[in-house]
Amino acid sequence: MRRTSLAVSLIGLVLAASGCVSPPGMIEDPDGGFRRDGGPRPIFAGCGDAGDAAVEGGCPDGEVPMVDASVDAPPPPPCNLTTFTLDAPSATSVWLTGSFVADGGGVWPGTVAAGALELTNDGTGTWSVTTLVEPIGRHVYKFIVDGSSTWIPDPANPITEPDGVGGFNSVIDVCSASCGELSAFDWRDTVMYFAMVDRFRDSDGMSMPVAGASDGDARTGPSGQYEGGDLAGVTEELPYLADLGVTAIWLSAPYEGRNTGGPAIDSGADPHVYSAYHGYWPSPANISYADPMNPSPRPLVETRIGGDVALHTLVDGAHGTTGANGHGMRVLFDYVMKHVDEEGGLYTAHPDWFLSPRSTGRTCANGNVWDDSYWGTRCSFTDYLPSFDYYQPAPLNWSVNDAVWWATEYGIDGLRLDAIKHVPLEWLTTLRTRIEERTSPEGGRFYMVGETFTYDDYDLLDRFVDPDTMLDGQFDFPFKARVCEALFTPGGRLDTFASWMSDNDSRYGPGALMSTWIGNHDIPRAIHFASRQIGDCRAGSFPGNGWDAGSFPQPTEAAPYERLSLAFAIMMTNPGVPLIYYGDEVGLAGGGDPDNRRMMPWEDEGASLLAPQVALRAAVRALSRIRGENPVLGRGRRISLSADQDTWVYRMTGCPAARGSSGDVTIAINRADVARSVSIPDGSYDDLIGGSTASGGSTNLPARSFRILRTR
Repeated sequence: MRRTSLAVSLIGLVLAASGCVSPPGMIEDPDGGFRRDGGPRPIFAGCGDAGDAAVEGGCPDGEVPMVDASVDAPPPPPCNLTTFTLDAPSATSVWLTGSFVADGGGVWPGTVAAGALELTNDGTGTWSVTTLVEPIGRHVYKFIVDGSSTWIPDPANPITEPDGVGGFNSVIDVCSASCGELSAFDWRDTVMYFAMVDRFRDSDGMSMPVAGASDGDARTGPSGQYEGGDLAGVTEELPYLADLGVTAIWLSAPYEGRNTGGPAIDSGADPHVYSAYHGYWPSPANISYADPMNPSPRPLVETRIGGDVALHTLVDGAHGTTGANGHGMRVLFDYVMKHVDEEGGLYTAHPDWFLSPRSTGRTCANGNVWDDSYWGTRCSFTDYLPSFDYYQPAPLNWSVNDAVWWATEYGIDGLRLDAIKHVPLEWLTTLRTRIEERTSPEGGRFYMVGETFTYDDYDLLDRFVDPDTMLDGQFDFPFKARVCEALFTPGGRLDTFASWMSDNDSRYGPGALMSTWIGNHDIPRAIHFASRQIGDCRAGSFPGNGWDAGSFPQPTEAAPYERLSLAFAIMMTNPGVPLIYYGDEVGLAGGGDPDNRRMMPWEDEGASLLAPQVALRAAVRALSRIRGENPVLGRGRRISLSADQDTWVYRMTGCPAARGSSGDVTIAINRADVARSVSIPDGSYDDLIGGSTASGGSTNLPARSFRILRTR
């Protein structure tokens, strides 16, 4: 079950209440020979009868680590011995209920007789109970005050999630088990890089243009033509990506595409003709999946970017390239399941599998039915891209088999699913089931991330997210809008953003792994938001900004690049999978689509980068590597320490030390155009950006700057 619902009504409680949940406190030997600081797992601990060493976060299967009695030292308490407290002077009774006392059906007890734990009043109105929370792992809970009808979350625990009935449950991570084994691969540590293959790197100086497609100089402006980027070019730059700190690559769709030009969706407003350089117009042959693992004929890789061997070489090369997290790079393919090219063999052989606008008269733009409850999953984007009719079993099975074949044939690690809201949920759940049957990814997760273009409709995003049956997460469009507003607009507020982030942490349910981003291929380049040339953080692409390169020159001042580095700093030091859209690491300029798809500037090919561009790339490199080396940034929980309009100080905590790390990392952000002072908690730190040591206290942050401090 993805969310916990309470079968009780929640009523308001008027009392002065505060509570907490705490690990074991400090235990000290009178002779000074032993000291324990309430860390996330006991020392001198082993698992099982054989005394195997305890793994990070506890023993297998939730077993509690056992103390080694042969060690001549006072035994520490087990890490799951937990004290719950609530300050409620006016209460007559307080009970504790939650997932760790639920019955076999997952129902939480509502009375002590049913299994709730009774707290004891110390005489001053502070109620408490100490218990072994089992099994080790993540749990949710509530207090029951003055009888079974009043259930409240722990007011002193800032970590909550929706309870399914309009309220919130408190969340605890017993023995830091949610962090997992820190040396193992985990998608939460990942930094993902989107390489649009045709625009990333040309390995051989050759291109295969499509007749009639609108051309242009893609080094400095828009083009609708193939420009020569290829799979071999991406393979050549794997060392660059590894050095940048990238640990996963999202490749634009590599499938054989439409071989003729196509007009824009709204050809009246946009007279240009486009090629399928972007990969979103697949043109499969009449492939049979009667034997799902041996299709006939074999699906083709787009010949203009390489071929089967080049794609295998790239994927294998990425897997053999160690990233900043100490593991081989992961690879995702963009999968396009909404439609096919009408000139391809599949459509020609099976027109009855599709809903062609030439027969239905219905495109998504005709009548604006993009979000219509009926047509939204049936309409086509344009007349030469007929939509699959997934309400028939044959096309649904063909498409799912096709996606699984590409995933297994090339041994990739995930899929980016294009326009997911435009296909029925049955397609997605079927894909998840078959992917789970056919793959065994390291880390236990074949990462599937969806694209649903909405900045404010959280329910729509959430509709497709459930790691067990649907998506692991979606691209976090609401995050993009709000981080842009907080950092780039003159009136932005970091305190407002910090509050929004707290609400966003658990918005999509347990296990969800959203991808945070600041730039992508559908909107103007991020640098123009950061420069304040574009003031609307929800601005998209249209012909007026997609084909007017002269209006989007490369900014020359340092300030836009510094603001953009702040967005990267926040993305790289918070949960989610941060995305780098190719070129954003140097603040590449460009308006809307296709101007936002200029060729990647390579210095060895004569590109000249400005000093602020080089500085931004250095900052992104440092941030990506810091994320890979400090698992707490992706796996831990955030505690906001202070926030106002211009500054935000927060701490990522909750994971034990690993890879030389002491665990907690404190981040300080200043968005102002002048220096600001912030307070850092007392202690000794390693400055992960400056490379020096630092102390807590009042700290000066220069204009548009950040600090990242790891507790020593």
